[in-house]
This record gives sequence, structure tokens and C-alpha cells, in this order.
Amino acid sequence: MATPGLIPPDAWDTHIHIFDPESFPYGTPRSYTPKKALLNEYPFDTTTCANLVVVQATVQGHSAEPLLATLDGNGRPDQCTHIRGICTVDPTTISDGELDALHAAGVRGVRMHEMSWGHGTQSEVQAISDKIKAAAARVARLCWVIDVFTDVCTWAAMAPMIRNDVDPRVKLVADHMGGAFPGDEKLQDFGVFLGLIRDGLLYVKLSGFERLYHGHSSGMQTLESALKSVVAAGPERILYGSDWPHTQLGVSRKGKSDQQRLNEVEEFRHVEDRLHIETLRNWIAEESTWTRLWCDNPRRLFE
Repeated sequence: MATPGLIPPDAWDTHIHIFDPESFPYGTPRSYTPKKALLNEYPFDTTTCANLVVVQATVQGHSAEPLLATLDGNGRPDQCTHIRGICTVDPTTISDGELDALHAAGVRGVRMHEMSWGHGTQSEVQAISDKIKAAAARVARLCWVIDVFTDVCTWAAMAPMIRNDVDPRVKLVADHMGGAFPGDEKLQDFGVFLGLIRDGLLYVKLSGFERLYHGHSSGMQTLESALKSVVAAGPERILYGSDWPHTQLGVSRKGKSDQQRLNEVEEFRHVEDRLHIETLRNWIAEESTWTRLWCDNPRRLFE
């Protein structure tokens, strides 16, 4: 349970997943098979977030049906004020009418997961850039988010494209700290990444911490320098995401065959979200910045 008063009222968690394979079977091929995780299982007592953004997971394929079923409000927990969605779309085939219908249902963005974690082919910078530009051309009129999970060096390499070729109505969001692993804050590319934040061209989700510090004995402390730099670069550009229900790390799947990835149902990891939140509070002392993280910034993107 969260410390009373730690998180502001009307807070947002901008990165969760919902899995209901009985109602909506996973796509194939896929890199993993998670167990069920429904909205009523979300840890409201820990985050106290009344507003949630559900992100379509890679295993759910390209159909928005699972996401739309969550957004339609049936069975919505009493603690929930707003539920919004980020989905996977093919900008070359989806119609404007279909995009409008998604928007009316509560979708506010497009997701691009561009980290292979050793399974499949890792996308090249140009390919990711082309995907972003193609999506931006379709969703700019809706002022949607384009939510991308890739690494700091890729963000730096895409900086000229982001500065010159993306419609300013689109809000680019870097998932999971921009993929900044411990030590990346020393790279020149990290400085370029910060420049995008500083110039108002990029939002960053403070999320997925243990995906980044995994294997480091100092845990989240290894991310302190990078996280504080991100916050300082753009206090009006930071968002909180729990990454619930905490699917397994890519390293745990190393060596698995494609068939094992289909057949072996994975448990979720136990992650101390409360400790992560308390650590964030220690690192973000300014009250106005803390409120921006939880309320003002996500409301601007998703309400």
C-alpha cells in the first residue's frame, strides 16, 4: 500500500497491460505467453492512480479488439476515472474512419515496440524512423501520442528526423526511460536524447526501471543520474508508468525455442512498485514537478 499522501489525487499510470487470452487469444508468432491479468487485478492500493493508460502488448498482435474491450467500461473498477489506450496500427492500411472510431473509444496513441531482446530481428534506425513518420502522417490530425520503446542511441540517431520531419501535433513518447541502461548517461548520445526533451520534442515515461537495472546489485540506484537528468531536462515532459503486471524479462527467455515461447505460460514478476515510487519521490523533491509527473503532464496527453 502506498504511503498516504505520497501520490497526488487524480494521478495517472500511463503504462499498463491487460491480458485476457481466454477471450482474446494471443497472436502468433510471439516472443512470450503471459498468464491472464485483468483490470480488476490492478494494484490501485499501491499506485492510487485513478486514471490508467492501457498499452497494447506485442503478443496481442495487430487487432485492437482486446484493448477496445477494456476501454468500453464494462466491469470498470470503482477506483477508475479514466481509461485510455495506446494501440498497434498499420498506417498503410487503416482508414481515417477506423482511426476516428478508435479515438472515440478512448485510444490516444500508437505503440511501437522496437527492442528485440534477442528474439527476432532488431529494427534498424531508418526502419524505425520510417515507421514513426508514416504513423505521424496518419494520426497528427488527432493529436495522438506515438509511444516508442527503443534505446538511447537510436533516439539520438533519429534526432534530425524528429526535429525536421514529424508533425508538431504528434506527441512522441520514449518508453521506459528511453531505454537508458545504467551507464548510458555517460554517452554523447544521451546528451542528444536530453536535447530532444529540453526542446519540447519528446516525452519520457519513467517506467520499466527493473528492465533497465536488472542484474545490478545496486538496483534502481544505478538509474539515479540518468533519471535526474531526464527530469531536469523537461519537468513538463515526464510521465509515470508502472509497467504492471510485470511480464518476464527478455533475458529469462534466452535460449527458448519458438515453440516454447508459444506453449510455456509465464508467471509475472514480483516488482516493488511502492519502493520505486518512494525512490522517485526522493529524487523529485520539487512539489510542482511531482504533480506534473503524476497529473498535469499525462492529463495533457490522454484526458
